[in-house]
Amino acid sequence: MHITSADCYCNNLGKIAFDICKKNKLRVHDNATVVVIQGPRFSTHAESRWFTQMGWDIINMTQYPEVVLAREAEICYLNISLVTDYDAGLVGKINPVSIEEVIGVFGENTEKLKKVILEIIAKIPKDYKCEQCHEALKNAAI
Repeated sequence: MHITSADCYCNNLGKIAFDICKKNKLRVHDNATVVVIQGPRFSTHAESRWFTQMGWDIINMTQYPEVVLAREAEICYLNISLVTDYDAGLVGKINPVSIEEVIGVFGENTEKLKKVILEIIAKIPKDYKCEQCHEALKNAAI
């Protein structure tokens, strides 16, 4: 089976999440490019510069292989990334991030994130059917 990963996140769930974040006055972007690094770890200065030069917006450790496995299982998948820092001195003279700073940002946003997730779940129709995700294997056989 060769599924497409071109649009690996569920567009329908993405729209629901985006609208809920906007309604809750949360800063949200509906279009960004993610680079996935193997972690857990923070980037080096050289990696951080390279990621920026490549035009990538978010650095993450937990979007792959989960998103592809969900598509192979024909499960709708959504990612909400909580941005915690500017990476290893990415902009100007910003100091590399510390684990204390990351934990602090998570602590400040945990309740907001829980609220958003519960609202997303409540907005998903009971008979939800998504051709993009639920039929991912339909034309994937070689």
